[in-house]
Amino acid sequence: MKKSDLKTGMVELNKKLIPPCSYQGGKQRLAKQIVDIIFKQNEINEGTKFYDLCCGSGAITLELVNRGIHPNNITMVDKGVYGTFWNSVANDEFNLEVFKQEIDKLPSIESIQKYLQELSNKEVDKDRVEYHYLLLQSGSFGSKQIWIEDNKWKNNSFRSYWLPTETSSRKSPVNPMMPMPNTLYGRVKDIVDYLGGSINAINSDISKIEWHFDKNSIVYIDPPYKNALGYGSDFNYERFILNNRKYVNIYVSEGYKMSSAEDSILLSKGRTKGNINGSIKKKPTEEWLNIFKLH
Repeated sequence: MKKSDLKTGMVELNKKLIPPCSYQGGKQRLAKQIVDIIFKQNEINEGTKFYDLCCGSGAITLELVNRGIHPNNITMVDKGVYGTFWNSVANDEFNLEVFKQEIDKLPSIESIQKYLQELSNKEVDKDRVEYHYLLLQSGSFGSKQIWIEDNKWKNNSFRSYWLPTETSSRKSPVNPMMPMPNTLYGRVKDIVDYLGGSINAINSDISKIEWHFDKNSIVYIDPPYKNALGYGSDFNYERFILNNRKYVNIYVSEGYKMSSAEDSILLSKGRTKGNINGSIKKKPTEEWLNIFKLH
């Protein structure tokens, strides 16, 4: 089914939409669990509106669409460069031919890291921001968030291609892009084909938006976690909750159980991450879904 076949209300897709690329803090692994809870706790109908705030890679929005929620009923908001991409899709401005041209410029797998590093060191091409961003974010070391500051790409560190040896603890290769170029293009093409001109997306600071929620609305927020070192945000989501919980049900992902929530569900105790040699590298972060019911 093409986007032109979509009608207002619930829809059924013939393929699963997947976020374009890995992204630190992204909810692709937990999206099904989160949406399951939202659906169980609310009466979802053709008029229900969803607001995906700090949407990042769009994992929750895409899970909603995969479940049959019409794109017109979803509003995505993100002030970062991922928000630029979603805004471009929403306005039907993302050009797949241009994106294919950028992907075709990538060298062999062994040289991709160097290419991305050189691309990131150039001034931002304002005409190709979203296209270059998808390449850079796909190659970001540890999937760390890349952003723009003073017309320059920031947080630039990219994966190198690595093959295991007989003595390596890790047995699978490390690719310089996750996903690899052809898969990245396929995921983006599916998103553009299905959601182009249909989804609502705002590339803006959430606190600068004037909100008017009706009671048949649900808000999901995935802010940068407060307990994540070096990864902060100026979005005061606690103030947002205080100002809007009397109008709408709000679900907030965080790395801890929020005392102000009516209910908090532990989704995951986190995964211990290791380096190439297999040694433990990072303490796992818990994943909590904090629920603020309308009252």
